[in-house]
Amino acid sequence: MRNFLKERVWDIHKAEEYMSAFGVIKGVNFVPSYCYSYIEMWHHFKEDCILRELHYAKDAGINSLRIFVAECQWETRKDLVQKNLDRFLDFCADLNFSVMLTLQPNTYMIPGWTISQEEDPFLIDYKPGVHDGGWNYKGARIFDCSGKWKENKEGIREFVTEILLRYGKDKRVSFWDLYNEPWEECRDLLEFVFFCARETNPQQPLTSCWRAWDISDITTFHCYEKPGKGYRKQINGVHYLSFEDEIKRALSTGRPILCTECVARTFGNELEVILPYYSRYKIGFYIWGLCAGSAQYHIPWDWPVGSPVPPRWFQCFLYPDGSPFDKNEIVLIKEFDFNEEEPGGTLVSG
Repeated sequence: MRNFLKERVWDIHKAEEYMSAFGVIKGVNFVPSYCYSYIEMWHHFKEDCILRELHYAKDAGINSLRIFVAECQWETRKDLVQKNLDRFLDFCADLNFSVMLTLQPNTYMIPGWTISQEEDPFLIDYKPGVHDGGWNYKGARIFDCSGKWKENKEGIREFVTEILLRYGKDKRVSFWDLYNEPWEECRDLLEFVFFCARETNPQQPLTSCWRAWDISDITTFHCYEKPGKGYRKQINGVHYLSFEDEIKRALSTGRPILCTECVARTFGNELEVILPYYSRYKIGFYIWGLCAGSAQYHIPWDWPVGSPVPPRWFQCFLYPDGSPFDKNEIVLIKEFDFNEEEPGGTLVSG
C-alpha cells in the first residue's frame, strides 16, 4: 500500500500548476454562527444565514472555505448530507470560493446504533462559556487509532470511496483534506484513507496535515503558535512544533503550502504577526472561524467557565452581523499577497 501511495503522489510541477489557478489562498474554516459544531450545518441547513455569512466572508476578502464531513454523518444521514452539501457547493461556486473538503474518518457510529430519518442526530449538552461546548452526535464514537479503526474498516472505506466518487471530479471542490489532524498512532488509518481516495482517481490534490508529508500532493499544516515563542506544552505532555519549525518542515517538501488552521489571539497567534511569514514563504492560510456564535470559538480552549470573554477573542474575526472584531484584520486579509521581501518574516530558530 505504501509504495502505491508514494507512486501516486502528484509531481511537484503538476501540484504547482494546479494551485496557481487559485491564486493566493485567503481562507476561513466555515462554521455558520448558529451551529454548535462544524458538522451540524449538514443537518440544520439554514440557507438564509449561510448565504448571508458567505457574503460577509467575501466582503472581508476571503476567497476559499474549508468545510468538514464526518463519517458518522455519512453513515446515518447520507441523503441529507449530500443534499445540503450540494446546495452549499452551489453557493460557493456562485460566489467564486474555492473549497477544501475535509473528512473526519475516525468518527463512526457505535455498532447497533441507529438514527431514524425523523430523529435529530444532535444531542445538545450545551455548555455556555466553553470553546466548542455543544457538540455531541447520538451514538457516535471518536476513537483513537491504535488498531480500533479496523472495527469499522469497511464503513470507512465506503465513506471515503463514495464521497470521492461523488465529488472527485466536481469542479466545485478544489482540494481534499482527507483526515483532519491525525496523530502519530493514526498513520495506518491515514494510509488506508489515502489508498481508498487514490483508487477513485480524483482530479483534485489530496492532503492531510502533520502526518502525511510523503503521500500528499500539497503540503498542509495547522499552527496556533506565536512566532519566536518556541514550544508550548499541551495536555498530557503533547508538544506541537514551534511556529518556525512548522514552516521549516512544510518548506522542506518543496510543494505548495497551506496553513489550514490558524489564529489563536490569546496565544499570540495573530494575523499581523503571522502573515508576514506566510507572505514571505508563499503560504496560503485558513483562519479558524468566521462569525462568533454558538460554537463559541471566540472563547479560548480550557477557559474558566463563567469567566468573561477575553478582550482579544481567541478565534473568529466577525460578529454575527458581519461587522469586524478588529478592522485592521480585514485590511490585512484584503492586502495579503506573496512577497519574498516581506519585512519581519524571516525564519529563526523557534
